[in-house]
Amino acid sequence: MARVDSLLWFMLGIGQLLIGSQLGSSGALLELLSILLNVSGGSSLMLGIYFLIFLARHEKEFSEVYSKMEKTEFVRDETGRIIDVADKTPKAIRAVWYAIPALMTFLGALAWLIG
Repeated sequence: MARVDSLLWFMLGIGQLLIGSQLGSSGALLELLSILLNVSGGSSLMLGIYFLIFLARHEKEFSEVYSKMEKTEFVRDETGRIIDVADKTPKAIRAVWYAIPALMTFLGALAWLIG
């Protein structure tokens, strides 16, 4: 949970920083909007760091009380009891779902640093 949330905050922050840096200074309103986007983008990056560090540090506490039921299938066994079968998605596909946004965030950060 912590890594997914932090990745979303990083993507949002990088996007705001990229838009804020491209607005330019052709007017007072655009300059103000550029400053606001840069400040909110930086604070979104701080939230990403918070989720990455704090929630990853306390992941054991959250995993005991938080049950993520997405892609869980409920089936009945031979006795008629309902059993939940966890996500059967292969690890390679799950890795791609993390790798693509992480790569996009990294490339966005490079574009922001260069530009």
